[in-house]
Amino acid sequence: MTTQLSGSWLKVIAILSMTIDHIAYYYGVSNPYVYELMRTVGRIAFPTFAFLLAEGYVHTRNRQRYMLSLFTFAILSEIPWLLLNHDDSHNVLFTLLAGVIGMYIIDTSRNKWVTQASLVLIGCTTLMAETDYSLNGFVLTLLFFMFRGRPDLQMLFGLPLMYEYGFMGILMAFAVIFLYNGERGFIHGKAAKYAFYAFYPAHLILIYLIR
Repeated sequence: MTTQLSGSWLKVIAILSMTIDHIAYYYGVSNPYVYELMRTVGRIAFPTFAFLLAEGYVHTRNRQRYMLSLFTFAILSEIPWLLLNHDDSHNVLFTLLAGVIGMYIIDTSRNKWVTQASLVLIGCTTLMAETDYSLNGFVLTLLFFMFRGRPDLQMLFGLPLMYEYGFMGILMAFAVIFLYNGERGFIHGKAAKYAFYAFYPAHLILIYLIR
């Protein structure tokens, strides 16, 4: 298969997918077929974000700053998330942050028992904290990291892991990932990077204000 999508295009697809999903979920759609279609398209978002996170981790020069950026925007996203959901769950950026911490531990730990125990602890934390996509999302992010450059293995192990969220949507997500060409694309610079992060809390706030 000829690859033809840069990381920038994957980001655009993921953001559009997420927005479509949240419009359907938070506003509701009277036509059940349109609703299901929008939610299916929405399932492209998380695997694509998790994939980009693993790619970004490998290429970043400052991994501590990478984690700090995610933590900052996870905190900023928490209030609009709670206002919209009215439950004990927490926003998806905490799941992605757990993934970055997990990748860092795999990357730096020299003791396999410490590594395994730390990953189990982080995974259980996402489960108990009820972060969006929770343990499945955390493990998927690690799979993208450990099988980097092997989209066949990423899909082989990732599909069963995400099956409960809707097979067609997740299959579409992996189809998008298969098209990745390994290039950054047209999104450059710190301003663009932080705008990408900021879109998540910003769109949650906008949905809350006009819902």
